[in-house]
This record gives sequence, C-alpha cells and structure tokens, in this order.
Amino acid sequence: KPTLLSASQKKANHIQSEQKRRANIRRGYEALCETIPTLREAIRAEEEASSGLGPGGKKRRARGRVGEDGEKVDGRAGPRSENIVLAKTVEYIQQLLAQRQHFTERLHRARAMLPPGHPALNLARPPGELPLWEREWTGGLGAKDDDDAGD
Repeated sequence: KPTLLSASQKKANHIQSEQKRRANIRRGYEALCETIPTLREAIRAEEEASSGLGPGGKKRRARGRVGEDGEKVDGRAGPRSENIVLAKTVEYIQQLLAQRQHFTERLHRARAMLPPGHPALNLARPPGELPLWEREWTGGLGAKDDDDAGD
C-alpha cells in the first residue's frame, strides 16, 4: 500500500497547484490585454502616464503611482483590473459578433442580386477540399493548376 503524504507535503502540493492556477489565470488576462484593442491602448496610455512621459515622449509630472500588481496606490484599479478586462473583452466580442452579422447580411444581399445558376452561388466543394482562400499558393506550377492543359 502506498504511503500517504504528510500534512506538510499536502500543504506544499496545494500551494504549488494554486500558484500554477493563478499563473495560468494571469497569463490569460495578459493575453486578453494584448488582444483587446481598447485594453492595449489604455495600458499603453497608463504606462506613459506612470513613466512621466506624455504622448510625444516629453517629460511630464506623474499624478498617480502604480504598484507592482498594476493597481494604483490610491486604491483605484487601472485598466488591468479583472472587472475592466472582462467588461472590455465582452464589449469586443459583441462588436465582433455585430460585424460578423453585418458581413453575413451583406453576403446574403450580394448573393440575392446574382442570377440563378451563377457560378458564385454554387459553393459546394468535394469533401475534404479546402476553400480556395485557405489553399496554399504553389505558384501555379502543378498540373492541377494548369487550366490550359486540355486546350
């Protein structure tokens, strides 16, 4: 029968797994801050303000100090706070979904303008074949690419 872990070993394992979990969450938030445009801009502006440099790179007096954790010393949260990161992420996703809906509607309107039987309406591909825009360009050197071969 395997020996059980001592209380101190259990505690050490728990602390280590909790640190890994928090590090993964932190990396996720950092990835969101780099991906979401409004967060990226707000963080850049805050870093410029905390460094004492203005938008033109000129020195200016810094008003609020920022701690190592990204929180302002006076207690106000900066653009990296969980609440702001999540709210801006939701806004960005909603914006992307609205854009997708807009483009889908435009596509349907454009297709509706085409006459029946138009080649662009026949978008069925053989199973396993990638759409044209996802295929790798080979420079037109393959036999499959040579449209004039049978002429």
